[in-house]
Amino acid sequence: MKKVYLFIFVCLVLVYFILWMKIPSWAFSSEAKPFIFPGITGWKQSDEIQTFSPKTLFEYINGDADLYLMYDFQELKVAEYQNEKKASVIIEVYRHKTPTHAFGIYSQERLSNANFLDIGAQGYSEKDILNFVAGDYYVKMNSFKTGPEDQEILLNFAKKVAENLGEKGTLPSILSSFPEEGKKKNSEKFIAIKFLGYAFLHSAFTADYELSRKKFKLFVIEGADRGECKDMIQKYLQQTGSPEKNIIEGRYTIADPYHGEIDLHWKGKNIWGILNVSDASLRSKYLKLFEKGLEKKK
Repeated sequence: MKKVYLFIFVCLVLVYFILWMKIPSWAFSSEAKPFIFPGITGWKQSDEIQTFSPKTLFEYINGDADLYLMYDFQELKVAEYQNEKKASVIIEVYRHKTPTHAFGIYSQERLSNANFLDIGAQGYSEKDILNFVAGDYYVKMNSFKTGPEDQEILLNFAKKVAENLGEKGTLPSILSSFPEEGKKKNSEKFIAIKFLGYAFLHSAFTADYELSRKKFKLFVIEGADRGECKDMIQKYLQQTGSPEKNIIEGRYTIADPYHGEIDLHWKGKNIWGILNVSDASLRSKYLKLFEKGLEKKK
């Protein structure tokens, strides 16, 4: 009887290990910690803190709720502060499933030419606005009637909020794999679902480039394992009318009816590629540069 129980236990451990191995590294969520809005000298916090779940988010941001839900939104807390001059600051703290999902929604809204700040993993400010990402959290701040001290006030609030959030976190490590030559600074994005409009391309990191007046985009898809990457390549070839029986690691040129000719390369758990480039030599150059970047990351 003991041998039977031991056998069952070993089988369960193996099943758990196999399932765990099939999850991309960015998909692991960290344990949620309760967030407390900070006290700010000279400012009074409203008594009511609004809280929204995935089911009620539309009540607060009706037009954008679907986008946030695509990035595994978990919870939103909103607080408003006022001072004696009737100026106000509204702080929205969005919690997502993972730091990658938090970066993803942040990357969809940040402007590449904004004033970037060392707050959390990264932040930026504009007139009456300061947003930043830190771990699982995406924080958005808006000020009203704060006058010429607007940026100083928002920065002070941001530092206090970041302090209460704890660890500042980092941007996704795979972003360091993108070639630097020609890359537009702060153009990196994370697409959470249906990359290029295809459900089988579950998600991707992208960055914009410009070289010799040619604008193009690089991307990388992190698969759970080689098997999943092979399946994605196979389905992509079938979707574009070029099915192959023998799918092996290497380079593929795909004539996509919606996105033009795309060069991509599959190796291990990664598929990377280039969009919007007709120059074959330029495509080859960047595929090789990207491969070197991915090898350095290992």
